[in-house]
Amino acid sequence: MPRHAQQPRATTATDATTSPIGDVVDRSTGLPRLLTRKCETCIFRPGNLMHLTDGTRDDVVRAALANDSWIVCHRTLPGTANPVGSQAICRGFWDVHARDSFGCRLAVAFGGPVLVPPPSEPTEPNSPHA
Repeated sequence: MPRHAQQPRATTATDATTSPIGDVVDRSTGLPRLLTRKCETCIFRPGNLMHLTDGTRDDVVRAALANDSWIVCHRTLPGTANPVGSQAICRGFWDVHARDSFGCRLAVAFGGPVLVPPPSEPTEPNSPHA
């Protein structure tokens, strides 16, 4: 069969495991997840809570917009002990740039995104909440 005539491979839940950002797609709706609010250390909050080098946030935003995509919230990344498939779009990015991103506009056009709360903040071992 000629290469151009091959059927595209179906995406499976395991495909996200090859990505360092995981998967923002809600499997029950097919729509991306979006945080209901900014996480406590959102790169779009005032100050530099993530201690990023100058220009890093702007570079990440430019890359996301160049790909008509979004930024995945750093608190939901698989490397933060969140299971693959529980990642979500950064609320700060959405609030500022959703109209600039074709991917975000497409999510809205299809009835999304699916709203999810940010992951709970880690508790300090010696805090009264531990």
